[in-house]
Amino acid sequence: MTLTTQFLTIISMIAGGIYLGAAVGTFRRFSRIWKKRLVFSFSIEICFWLLQTLILFYILYLVNQGELRFYILLAILCGFAMYKSLLERVYLLFLEKVISAVISIYRFFYRLVQAVIVKPILGLIRLTIALLLWIWGIVLWIGWLAIKIIWYPFSLIFRLIWRLMPQNAKKYFTHLAGFYSKIKNKINKWWKFLREKRG
Repeated sequence: MTLTTQFLTIISMIAGGIYLGAAVGTFRRFSRIWKKRLVFSFSIEICFWLLQTLILFYILYLVNQGELRFYILLAILCGFAMYKSLLERVYLLFLEKVISAVISIYRFFYRLVQAVIVKPILGLIRLTIALLLWIWGIVLWIGWLAIKIIWYPFSLIFRLIWRLMPQNAKKYFTHLAGFYSKIKNKINKWWKFLREKRG
């Protein structure tokens, strides 16, 4: 390994240590979200450290073909210590501002979508339903009016027949109507009783 390669390796690993400190700070910031989920937290912790190991090894591979030396670990520790002592506060403050900016942008677009797309669609659906109900009400009213108009001549004919009908026949039909009314009342009572039992 040449001196140039060694120098590049040390600089790269110091930068890798700084990156590792920033990655750990970012991970710890977001780990609050899943902290209570123990299994998920444990799994994602393992995945995080595996990913950081792969990233650092890939950087090392690009610089010196992946040759490990003791000073490489020292360089990573130096970079991590540099981050903790000099850069951590600045980075975490920057991270919070980025998170706040992303949340603000998300809320803005969420409200924009709600105002421009969701609310107009919901309003259109409600208007359509109200219009259909209004049309259905008109149809029912017209149908009821048509039935009354059609029924009116028949009612006149039935009244005329009733007046011309003999008294004996009238008594028979009156008795039949009373019998029908009793049956209807009994059915209504039984239906009410069954509904109360179900309740």
